Amino acid sequence: MAVRNWTQNNGLGIIGLIEPRLGVNSISEKIGGMGLQGWNFVDSESHPPRLLVGWDVGKYNLQVIDKSPQWITCAVTGVGAQTTVTITFVYGHNKPTDRQALWAHLQDQSSANLNRPWAILGDFNAILSHADRAGGSLQWSTYMEDFPTCLQRAGLIVVPYTGLRYTWHNGRRDGQAIQRKLDWVLGNQALLDQWPNAHATFLPRIESDHSPMVLRFMDCHQSSRPPKAFRFLNLWTERDDFMDLVRDNWANRIQGNPFFILTSKLQILKGVLNRYHRKTTSHISSRVIEARRKWVAGQVEVDKNPMNQNLHQQERHLADDYHRLSGGQEYCIFPPVFEEQAA
Repeated sequence: MAVRNWTQNNGLGIIGLIEPRLGVNSISEKIGGMGLQGWNFVDSESHPPRLLVGWDVGKYNLQVIDKSPQWITCAVTGVGAQTTVTITFVYGHNKPTDRQALWAHLQDQSSANLNRPWAILGDFNAILSHADRAGGSLQWSTYMEDFPTCLQRAGLIVVPYTGLRYTWHNGRRDGQAIQRKLDWVLGNQALLDQWPNAHATFLPRIESDHSPMVLRFMDCHQSSRPPKAFRFLNLWTERDDFMDLVRDNWANRIQGNPFFILTSKLQILKGVLNRYHRKTTSHISSRVIEARRKWVAGQVEVDKNPMNQNLHQQERHLADDYHRLSGGQEYCIFPPVFEEQAA
């Protein structure tokens, strides 16, 4: 149910689930229970699967190129489109030695996709620099050079992103909180040449200790479906949480020239308000919605001030409040997802 709601609310045609918790004998049953009619799925070479990729066959043609416990690499073409994109969904092993196979695969694929757009996204279990961590050990071990070295050799670039910087939280408090940026959206030069406005969004953690991520290509000529008109509803301004919602999302950090920053923030706010409209007109408890909003705001504040222990304490209390009110929903992980849509 949670996966279906996430997919439908974001209008997604391709999704990737990390550690979907599918037992060997229950894969078909669990996939059927997601309620995604007209979708196909492929899992990684592991038991139980560590990765699960799904796609709407009415929107995309997908062919698996290679898969292992750490990756699923596939060629994707939109139905009726001519451009083929290579997408690699990643879930890196915890042990540095086990990740060597992942780095080798990415370097091999860089040659195969020299002239084809290629997106790589998921949980790499690795950071690129000292700035990608807050709390815990500050030691920089030799193996930590493997990830940035791989990106350099493979010619990969971090896709511009907004939202949370630190995508993983250990859930601790009392000075023991640890945050890391372990989840990444990468692309080759061909991808950014084809879609120069591509950007990723890292959303607050709700169902997982990792941030869900969304990659949007933002190129209208690749879609035959016209974008829906956006309508501002005056009744939103009568709600107590509206201005805080706008203020919090407008504070997202975006890199680029002033015009790009403005248009990007407007585009992000449009999506936020569309989701806000769906939530405030549904049958979800208003107390759960308010608890979620406060927790999201708390995560944003911790992300901006990772060394402030008071904010960490507040964020943990807000998390407790949300989980208590929501009744302990089923654990599910959502990163990463991919969508090709009109701007």
